[in-house]
Amino acid sequence: MENATTRQTYKKPFTKKIYPYLFIMPFAVLVFIFFILPAIATIAMSFTDLNASMKPNFVGFTNFKRIFMDYNLPQILWNTAIFAVLSLAISMLFALIISIATQYFLKGKVTAVIYRVLWLIPSIIPAVVYVTFWKYVFDPTEVGLLNSIMHQFGVESDPVSWFTKAAMAIVIVATIISTISGGMILLSAAINSIPEDLYQAARVDGASEKSVITKIILPTLKWPLMYITISELIGFVSSYFFIMLLTNGGPMRDTTTLSLYAYQQAFNLKYYGYGSAVSLIVVLISFILTLFFLRLFDFDQMIKPSRIED
Repeated sequence: MENATTRQTYKKPFTKKIYPYLFIMPFAVLVFIFFILPAIATIAMSFTDLNASMKPNFVGFTNFKRIFMDYNLPQILWNTAIFAVLSLAISMLFALIISIATQYFLKGKVTAVIYRVLWLIPSIIPAVVYVTFWKYVFDPTEVGLLNSIMHQFGVESDPVSWFTKAAMAIVIVATIISTISGGMILLSAAINSIPEDLYQAARVDGASEKSVITKIILPTLKWPLMYITISELIGFVSSYFFIMLLTNGGPMRDTTTLSLYAYQQAFNLKYYGYGSAVSLIVVLISFILTLFFLRLFDFDQMIKPSRIED
């Protein structure tokens, strides 16, 4: 009897321990199939000369050596930096301004809700429709919206080829407008969670609006700002879809980023091995930037439990 009781005692905790793993098993299998296996395959391909013939040969670090000898690399890295940094800085600034304006200055008003909903529209429009709109606005012919307006007001008699003169600026603006809503939602939620008592106490003490923003609101936003900075920066570094639809990296390679270059090498030119190697450089850059911003935001200090003085 003692042995049977002992077996039941040990069996019950083991059953409880295995239940969580049974629940997450289907999702773990999906992650392994659709994320981990492709990542392993990409790493493996980067060490081969896999091309359209689909007959891979191991070439070691040849693809990575080729990357650093690629005469296109300096311009592509510069394009990537300009696109990612400007897109991040401007989108963060606008998301912050909109969130503070609608959740602090206009809190509870219908106009604030309408304004936030309007900023959500670009993010829910299908990418093809969204890009078609921008192509219409900056169409280089006289029927383009901007050229038509300029002609009506007599500003410019001949149509302007906008995608030749300001391709990167157009790409950045289009990207920013479509991505502001994500940061705006997170920041708005964080500001909305601030107790109204803090605002009232600050006003009683004679604090100005500037002091309320800098001393109460901004410190509260440290966590969401860190998350938005890291997630959006990684997204911009690895982004290529809008650029491909808008300019396909042109004119010349003026809007070609590292991610788009990897896509072009792999799927346009069929250099799958070289494209995989370039994509790993994108992953490495994203990883380094993540570590940098975790350090910049002092992540270790942020996750420490708060100390309450007696």
